[in-house]
Amino acid sequence: MASKVRKFLFLTSEQVIRLHNVAITTIDPTQPSLLESAVQSPINIKHYTNQQNLFQLAGALSEKIIKNHAYQDGNKRTALVAADMFLKINGYQLQETPLKPDAVGMDLEGALVAVCTDVWSAEELGRFYEQKATKIEEWTRRISWPIERKL
Repeated sequence: MASKVRKFLFLTSEQVIRLHNVAITTIDPTQPSLLESAVQSPINIKHYTNQQNLFQLAGALSEKIIKNHAYQDGNKRTALVAADMFLKINGYQLQETPLKPDAVGMDLEGALVAVCTDVWSAEELGRFYEQKATKIEEWTRRISWPIERKL
């Protein structure tokens, strides 16, 4: 019996540019084609290898953004906010507040440096993301919504 094919939502390069502009700085990428290549990487991996692990795809996205170096500055931070948003649109999160200097943020920073310096691969980063991520339902339950709204 064939395993179920999972469908994921993917980011566009325009969305990653917007994330970079909001979270880091309003400077556009110096190499937009390298950013596009990085953003297409998890899509290609999913298509050609049938990768079903969301976190491995997030790891590939981060690694490509870091290594392609599309921005003059902030590539690791861009990789983090892009991976976090990619996970969020697919039901998980790395941090409730992206780039927050908390214990998880410090771990994430070290992981991205490990990828940048070739100590870790995209696969190792994906496994790390899987350990650190939480399902979005876990933190959204804290928000109380009225069951019935009276107009």
